[in-house]
Formats: sequence, structure tokens, C-alpha cells
Amino acid sequence: MGRCAALALLVVVLAACGGAPAPTALPTRLPTVIVTLPPRTPTPDLGSADHDLGAADAYLHIVHYGDLQSEASLVVARALLRLYTQFPDQIRLTWRHFPQPEHDKASLAAQALEAAAAQGAFWSLHDLLFAEQPAWRTLPSEQFRAALPSYAERAGVRDLAAFNAALDSQTYAPLLNRAVEEARRRGLRAAPAITLQGQPYSGRLDERALSDAARLVLLRQRQFEKQPALQIDLDATYTATLYTEKGEVEIELFTRAAPVAVNNFVFLARQGWFDGISFHLVTEDIVQTGDPSGSGGGTAGYFIADEHDNGLIFDREGLVAMANQRGVPNSASAQFFITLAPQPQEGFNRQYTIFGIVRRGMDVLRNLTKRDPFDALRFPNPPPGDTLLRVVITESKP
Repeated sequence: MGRCAALALLVVVLAACGGAPAPTALPTRLPTVIVTLPPRTPTPDLGSADHDLGAADAYLHIVHYGDLQSEASLVVARALLRLYTQFPDQIRLTWRHFPQPEHDKASLAAQALEAAAAQGAFWSLHDLLFAEQPAWRTLPSEQFRAALPSYAERAGVRDLAAFNAALDSQTYAPLLNRAVEEARRRGLRAAPAITLQGQPYSGRLDERALSDAARLVLLRQRQFEKQPALQIDLDATYTATLYTEKGEVEIELFTRAAPVAVNNFVFLARQGWFDGISFHLVTEDIVQTGDPSGSGGGTAGYFIADEHDNGLIFDREGLVAMANQRGVPNSASAQFFITLAPQPQEGFNRQYTIFGIVRRGMDVLRNLTKRDPFDALRFPNPPPGDTLLRVVITESKP
């Protein structure tokens, strides 16, 4: 089975398995397929239990310490494979066996993967066993062992005699024991466990959370080392036109009232920071964007000084302000929000820097898709956000 076909089939099948208040910058089964592969001599590798998918020099390295019988590992495998299909050049996935003692078929399934790997079919059998996990998870061990050659054949294993011999002799049992011991030495207690760039991941294991975490790491490639130097002419007038998939929004920037915020916004716009990103937070009161990761937690890599004492207050719709981490001074970076109505004076005034006002396009903003990734009650599965295609800055001198 080709890798792309295997991924596509797995995503379709696994999809059937289920799957902040105020603005803040931080805050069915598979069809039977008989695959013909070129002859390959079995070459057991008893030195490493790592299996990689993706380029060795990919920016983001994700390790999945997994158990093939674990339902949670199924969720993680689905999420990681979908991530890989979205960023095939930027992500390298590594599988490390971590079968758990409470799962009676986990070790046998892992040995089957190693026997398939000796014939170049590791990932195809990995995908297939996870895709059909609900069908074999509760089988008696003897029935599962009897079914494994069929799974292996469908995954592209040609020499079934060698495959069966490896299982019957437990050729790969020592390798699995070493893999489990290594995981334990790393302080891991159960599968699944995840590391991103070698660091343990301790967040939720659902697809959305894993995607957000990965996107935030990938965003580091675009971040800047420091705040930009002065880019604007303080005597000039600046207008920003937001081109969205719903229409255009024209904003007058307050150069004199908030020079730091305007300079930052103009710099980011000219660098293409806002191109093709999502309006990740859209409520009845505000719309927010500025985070290319779409998670609501992305920054430009630096922070700017507050200018919320400039005399401007949140007394009308259309005000454009920098988002920040509430209560943390000078924590604004790249995310900004626009008010759709007057906001509570106590909660917004002297909290967020106002640096512009919408002169045209409020109807476009009100037509954006409502979503709040921080509200799990109302938006447990937020719809995709509308896209901010680009921001164009116009400078006018007196």
C-alpha cells in the first residue's frame, strides 16, 4: 500500500472514531487490499525500536510512545498523521513502542510491527492496526494472533512464513523490553506519551490540542528576534486595509496616540505576518486575529510596550487594539482585536492599547464566523475561522 494511500485511508476510517474570555494573546473498516511489493529479504534490526516518518531535518520532531491496543494512542496516532499530511516537509514523526501490561495484545501487536518492518511494511501495518483497532481490541489473544498474518498481507508483507516465524519465536521481544525500559528511564509512566522537540508534552491529547501545540512550535520559524526599529513617519497618516474572504475592512491608524503599536502593526503587515491567517476568536463583542498558528497563543517572538494611557477608551464599535496577557504589563505582541460594540470600561480601559478605528467594513466583521477556541462549552469543536488574506498599509504625507 502506498504511503499516501495508507494515510488517506487511515484518516477516513479514524475520523469515525470520534475524535478565553476577554481577548488574550497567550492566553468502518478498511477494504481488503492486496499490495504487491518488490521482493525484500527480512533483515531484523534488533538495535533500535525507533521508526521515523518524515525528513531527518524536518523542523518539528514529534515522538509518540505508543501502545497499539490503547484507545488513547489511537486518538494520538490519528492526530499526528493528520498533522503530518498538513506539514509533510516540516514534521518528522517517530514511533517508540511502549506496550502497557494491562493490554493483553499490545506486546504481540508491537512484535508484529517489527516483523513487518523487516520487510519494509512498518508504517502500513501501523496504520492498518490502528485503523481496525476497534475490531481486534477485544478479541481473545489467540484469535488476534491468528488474524495477524491477514493484517500483515494486507499491509504489504510478502514473506508471511518469516513474519510468522518471528512472532512464534518472539524474535523482537528483547527489543520491546529495551524500549519499555528506556521509556521508564525517561520518567514515562503510561502510553501514550508525547515529546515535541525532545520536551515532554503535558497538554490534552485530543486532536485540536495537539495541533495547536505543534503549530505553536512551527511558528517559531517565522518569529523575530526583537522588536522592530522605527518604521513609520510620525508626521504621516497610515491606513490599513484588511482583505478578508468576506470582504474589505479599512482602518485608520492612530500614529500619534500609539506610535509603538502602529509601528509594530505596520512592520508586521509589511513582513506578511498577517497573510493567510485566521480570525481565531469571533464573538458578539470582538473579533481577534494576528496569530499565524491559529491557536490563540502565538506571538511575533517579542513584546512591545503598553500605550493604554493614551486617553482612548472602549466606548464605541470599531476600535482596534492590541491583545495581551491580561494583567501582565507590556505583553502585547502581534495579535489584535476589533470591537463590535462598546466594551466594559473597567475590564478594557487601561488594559489594552487602542491604536486605530474602523472607517469602513464593520458589516464584514459582523459577518465573520463565530468561534471561540477558549470556550469548550459553547464551542467544543470550533468551526474553521474565516481567513485574513492580507493587510495592505497606505501611507499619506501632509
